[in-house]
Amino acid sequence: MCGEKYLAIDVGGTSIKYAVSDESAEISRVSEIKTRRGEGELFDLLDEIIAPRVNGINGITLSFPGKIDSEKGIVHTAGAFKWIKDLALKSILEEKYTKPAWVENDGKCGALAEFWKGNLSDVKNGVFIGLGTEIAGGIILDGKLYRGSFGSAGEFSSMLGQLKNPDNEERFGKIGGHKNLTVDFRDSYEFFEKYRNGDDAARSALKDYSETIAAGIVTIQSVLDVEKFCIGGGISAEDTLIDEIRKNLKQFFTVKSGEAINEPAIERCRFGNAAGSVGALYNFLVMEKII
Repeated sequence: MCGEKYLAIDVGGTSIKYAVSDESAEISRVSEIKTRRGEGELFDLLDEIIAPRVNGINGITLSFPGKIDSEKGIVHTAGAFKWIKDLALKSILEEKYTKPAWVENDGKCGALAEFWKGNLSDVKNGVFIGLGTEIAGGIILDGKLYRGSFGSAGEFSSMLGQLKNPDNEERFGKIGGHKNLTVDFRDSYEFFEKYRNGDDAARSALKDYSETIAAGIVTIQSVLDVEKFCIGGGISAEDTLIDEIRKNLKQFFTVKSGEAINEPAIERCRFGNAAGSVGALYNFLVMEKII
């Protein structure tokens, strides 16, 4: 309903982003705090975000990593939060704060945000890829979020880099996470500053990383055959990254291995770092039958 406010929280392995918005999703400011991954620490952080705002909001909605039953609000597994197993997060939050609460997978929230009001709104079939601590993913097929038979569609982090060895560290989530790009630098800010200043190590790292992401896109495209991929996550704000992914993707499609599939468009997410929060808001509005 018009005028009502909702607290949208995007929980990631590195940071937690949050914003208050009405159903228009016009978010002017996304706040951010560093994630602490312990059981008590996570709930302390959520309380730090929710408690000061609870009297001014009409609901709480979360984007969360891992395998999630969005209907029941149960987080079965949660990536970097190793202690989580079958956590009834929706019930916990509703009991503590007496507000309706919903939770959805982070990659699916990214896809929902871009399909609702972002750069997937003009296609029937598209994919969201979030370059974070690992790889978040969400799939839009025939104009709807595709969850799969067990709710795990879009878990691109689990794709194997070595097909003959399932127990290896070359999963897409490991080699495509943003830390694999900046491993020899203090953080992404230092990395891109050095890149812009012509640092050879940074330029080589971006080339290798972009090839990895482009290869992952080719693999996904060979299965889904979509019109467009939207790239999100904090590092997606850098034009050079998007340009390098496009360039490397085109190279895949100029060789024989790319003849059987169509090259998709590549765009940055409209909502950038706010995609998880916006998608979580959309999920809340749908679940509460507000839209």
